[in-house]
Amino acid sequence: MGVLRALIFDFDGTIAETERSGHRVAYNAAFEALGLDDRWDQETYGDLLAVAGGRERLEFYFARAYPERDEGTRAKLAREVHATKRRLFDDIGPTLQPRPGVARLVDEATAAGVRVAVATTAAPEGVRAFFAGHPTIGRAFDVIVGGDDVPAKKPSPDIYVLALDRLAISARDAIAIEDSTIGLRAARAAGLATLVTPSGYTLREDFTGAAAIRDDLSHVDLAFCRALVA
Repeated sequence: MGVLRALIFDFDGTIAETERSGHRVAYNAAFEALGLDDRWDQETYGDLLAVAGGRERLEFYFARAYPERDEGTRAKLAREVHATKRRLFDDIGPTLQPRPGVARLVDEATAAGVRVAVATTAAPEGVRAFFAGHPTIGRAFDVIVGGDDVPAKKPSPDIYVLALDRLAISARDAIAIEDSTIGLRAARAAGLATLVTPSGYTLREDFTGAAAIRDDLSHVDLAFCRALVA
């Protein structure tokens, strides 16, 4: 039995619906800025989300789109597109809105002395770009760890292990809040009870092993979260 001391949020799809109208748009703008003809429609991008990590996603895509190019050339192109996309997302991130219930639950947690953290496969810069448009929410998060901070990305548990280490708490005293099967697997492998709130791209995924599944956080309060670790 644990005592709830922290909520550890995934970012993309969990705190905000960033994928369809955020990251995808930024990738397409990056392709255009670099003179590439590639464009990702909503369905294509949804399929590519099976690959964790933006740079890894690009490398996977380029391997299929440009098989005639050598691996080094494709990797270099992926790095260029990813770096450009990161800069472009700085302008898009602040305009995105938090998912229902996120701001209220964060407020309730911090008022009760329960810490909040972000553990994301994405780059921390993208999280901070979003928080730039929502500073009240952003100020509550004193721990933000991203995919580049660990050796292996989700579904590896590394990102959650690092978040727990920086929070200086054990897994039994926290819950993860995720939107995807990949994230659920990572959190469970780190020993965390996991609340899943599916996003638009993950509605049909298998969430076996989740401590609870809710459409969003509108009706999730701290008492509900405490029950997940009790």
